[in-house]
Amino acid sequence: MKLVKFVVVAMLVSGVAHAQKKKGLLEEVSGQGYGSAGCGLGSIVMGSGGNQVLAATTNGTSGNQTFGISTGTLNCQQDGIFKSGKEVPAFIEVNKVALANDAARGEGETLAGLANLMGCDSKAMGTTLKKNYNKIFVETNMQPASIEANINAVVSQNNVCGA
Repeated sequence: MKLVKFVVVAMLVSGVAHAQKKKGLLEEVSGQGYGSAGCGLGSIVMGSGGNQVLAATTNGTSGNQTFGISTGTLNCQQDGIFKSGKEVPAFIEVNKVALANDAARGEGETLAGLANLMGCDSKAMGTTLKKNYNKIFVETNMQPASIEANINAVVSQNNVCGA
């Protein structure tokens, strides 16, 4: 019990001592960076120059770091997938085989997901990708960037999704 009290007091003292040289909360939340503990609630509470052990403990015990990375919040937005326009290439990379199968059929969950990311109607996109399958998937082992470029070209040429 004495150990618990000691730990709580030590955390409070560390937080109070650090609070005097801290930036405002709004500056911290707006992506000013984080220390070695990484992004998450701990980076907002402690800042980049604060006690990184306590920041890591806060991130670990509250389980918020994964949420921050996934959503681009809690100082995790720098070059995050949701903030950098890398959604479509990442989606194609992960779903390349399923996307090729769905494009050949002109329908499917993967095709609908891609259409959603690109802001297109999935039915119109499915029809267009099916018609132009051989223009998109030219080789067996294509790189995702080539697939994306081919899809963008086909979508633009056929005036699908207002592209």
